[in-house]
Amino acid sequence: CTNVPTQLSSHTVRARLQSTPGAEEWRWRELFHDHLNPTDESAWMDLLPLAGSTTAAAAAEEFDWAMLYRTLKGGVGSSAAQAGATPSSSSFLVEASLHDVRLDPGDEVYGRAQQTNLEYLLLLDVDRLVWSFRRQAGLPAPGAPYGGWEGAVVELRGHFVGHYLSAAAKMWASTHNGTLAGKMSAVVDALHACQQAPANGGTGYLSAFPAEFFDRFEAIQPVWAPYYTIHKIMQGLLDQYMVAGNGKALAMVVAMAGYFGERVRSVIQRHSIERHWTSLNEETGGMNDVLYQLYAITVILPRHRLFRYAC
Repeated sequence: CTNVPTQLSSHTVRARLQSTPGAEEWRWRELFHDHLNPTDESAWMDLLPLAGSTTAAAAAEEFDWAMLYRTLKGGVGSSAAQAGATPSSSSFLVEASLHDVRLDPGDEVYGRAQQTNLEYLLLLDVDRLVWSFRRQAGLPAPGAPYGGWEGAVVELRGHFVGHYLSAAAKMWASTHNGTLAGKMSAVVDALHACQQAPANGGTGYLSAFPAEFFDRFEAIQPVWAPYYTIHKIMQGLLDQYMVAGNGKALAMVVAMAGYFGERVRSVIQRHSIERHWTSLNEETGGMNDVLYQLYAITVILPRHRLFRYAC
């Protein structure tokens, strides 16, 4: 979880190994299907040819790119915004929408677990969830922040709020609880105010910690894992759009992607792509995954075509 990694976790070392002449066999054995796959689509892996088989290399390469392309082009996924849409004939798998699934509330295992989750999400206070975001944005912050990972001086503060937005969107889709709908919308509205605050200068930046954390990240100086937290926030907002149909949340994610895309371009222009890879030698969460999802939604926007590349 730091940017002082072991050699084996290094993107730079792996990039060098991938380009070393005569290392084809090693690359095939060690880097087989090394690209990131969305966790929810791990069922695809059951269909992969076994590594080491005589036809594995060609078949696996064809499978990888075909599946990634079908995901992006087919727009597989559940979303309130896609309600009533007919799945593309090219879609490989189409998941059932949470809006179409109900658990039996009398079930002693699943029904009770869902009710427990719902009660917990309703227990959380909006002002406490967004307290550090408001402080970062220079806005009034009534109340006090939650402790633990969300403590006011913890460098990972803010990522729990992303988890909350994802969980709340999916719980609302499963229950259509009106109180939860109001609470999660209030969190999105509060975060939108933070993103639009003068302190963030209309850049699209949104976080519970200052942008200086990314200055340290890019300078390869000690910092915890800022992109890990940003991934959680972006995914939470994207789930609010895809599952709960909140258009404001999508606009916020697009703005965040624009801000961080410009930061990446700046590092590459001022230094090199190798320097950018070196800065990635720490835990960045699922940034590739959320950007792939965003690209699938906003593919018509030229500035988002950068998101096709896992760098």
